[in-house]
Amino acid sequence: MEKKFSLGQEETRGHDLIVAVVARGFSDYVVSAARDAGATGATIIYGRGTSDYDMQVMGISIQPEREVVLILVKHTERRKIMQEIVDKTSVVEEGRGICFSLPVTQVYGLAGAKLHKMNQIKRDKELRAKAKGPEAVKTKRTKK
Repeated sequence: MEKKFSLGQEETRGHDLIVAVVARGFSDYVVSAARDAGATGATIIYGRGTSDYDMQVMGISIQPEREVVLILVKHTERRKIMQEIVDKTSVVEEGRGICFSLPVTQVYGLAGAKLHKMNQIKRDKELRAKAKGPEAVKTKRTKK
């Protein structure tokens, strides 16, 4: 028996999953570039590579550690976000990593994503205002 969900259900190919596989320690650069282009967040999974080419140090085989960055985005934003990742990171350099996307046909649980994005924008504006100092914050004057 198939469960039916009504809250937050979308039956559309309106989303894509961007996947970036990078060397361990470099996922923060990928996430930062994606956020700069409009992504709201990412999931990072740790793993290790299994390529035919293993590095050897003093006769000991070393398997490279990797981080897999998963970013769910609207289909219309995919190209812009991927381009930003490629431009701001070394993903495209040989042996540095890979970035690709997969179509997502169905998504559950995004009902609060718009509210989260609005709160994130509000927090970012408040942090920028604090960084500029009190003279940058405009206050409204009310008549008494």
